[in-house]
Amino acid sequence: MGIRLEDEALQLTLEQALSLARSGKPLPTIWLDRVERLGELGVKTYIAALGGALLAKATNPEVDSLLQDENAGNGGYSLRRAAEFLALHNEGRYHLGAQGRWPLNNRPFLGGPSRIDEFKKISGRARPSYELFLDTLRDLRRRDEPEALEALAAFLRVRMQVQEEARTAAREARGVESDLAIADLVRVIDLFVHRDSEGGKRAQALTAAVLDCAFDEVDMGPINGPRAGDVRVLSNDRVIVAAEAKQLEAEDADATKLSSDAAELGADLALLVVLFKRHRSLDREALRQAALREDGTLLVICESVIELVTSVAVYSATPAAHIETELPGAYALRMREIEVSPAALEEWEHQIKARTGR
Repeated sequence: MGIRLEDEALQLTLEQALSLARSGKPLPTIWLDRVERLGELGVKTYIAALGGALLAKATNPEVDSLLQDENAGNGGYSLRRAAEFLALHNEGRYHLGAQGRWPLNNRPFLGGPSRIDEFKKISGRARPSYELFLDTLRDLRRRDEPEALEALAAFLRVRMQVQEEARTAAREARGVESDLAIADLVRVIDLFVHRDSEGGKRAQALTAAVLDCAFDEVDMGPINGPRAGDVRVLSNDRVIVAAEAKQLEAEDADATKLSSDAAELGADLALLVVLFKRHRSLDREALRQAALREDGTLLVICESVIELVTSVAVYSATPAAHIETELPGAYALRMREIEVSPAALEEWEHQIKARTGR
């Protein structure tokens, strides 16, 4: 029989753990070390998953920490729901690793087996994180409620420190300011983006950053994530723009699929950004007409940096002067979030400072 974790119980447990995390009380070193090691390995999904597992066990000691589905039998619970609860009630207090409302919305959790120890499709890069995560859950499975609460508090203490460090980095990134005119800024970005795509990270971060200049709530998913819309603009919890960024050859089918996906999300606009030097221009007028006719969506296709900046500015009525001021820092922030190389961040800061004297 599965276990349903109610919001009220989860909230009470979370507040107790946060209070304990903020206190000066010593917490188990083994849990502090595990959370730190998992963070150092850098696979964000497992960080969020561990937080969800700890919250669930501390809320109800009957849960089986090796299960991730309520329908998995005795002790089964929704790990996904527990992790999403932590994401929803974060309020900037801790860094959950995988950011956004759906931190486990990717493999191996999405569509994987009900038992976590039966996960098979683990990439080589993620293998150390998975093995540490699995060993931690095997130990957690044997813990009682007070021990699980201390373990959750240890998780929160470490991740609160990570959040504070992220805020410091953000403040430093915000210091990447410029007085470049928009034309000069676009030229600098164009050269920077095409110098090294980093697997599409630079274009995806740029798309999110440009949208950041125009909208209050922009959600950027992980690189090459499975969801529709790598970057989404939301309003009152509703997707209003679904964007995809590509740094390779795009085809008509990519635009058609994005339009269809945007319609399913209820988005007003589908934004396809293609930043690839050897890209063959798409039949944009035909694709726009088809999207409007078949999906009821407004499809915007941008095949250069200037088109992206201009389209967002026009659609949102954002002044060019605001983009000039905000985009350099916003881009640095988004590149940190998507984890471009440290060399890229240094290069970006150098490019801006070299042209402004700052």
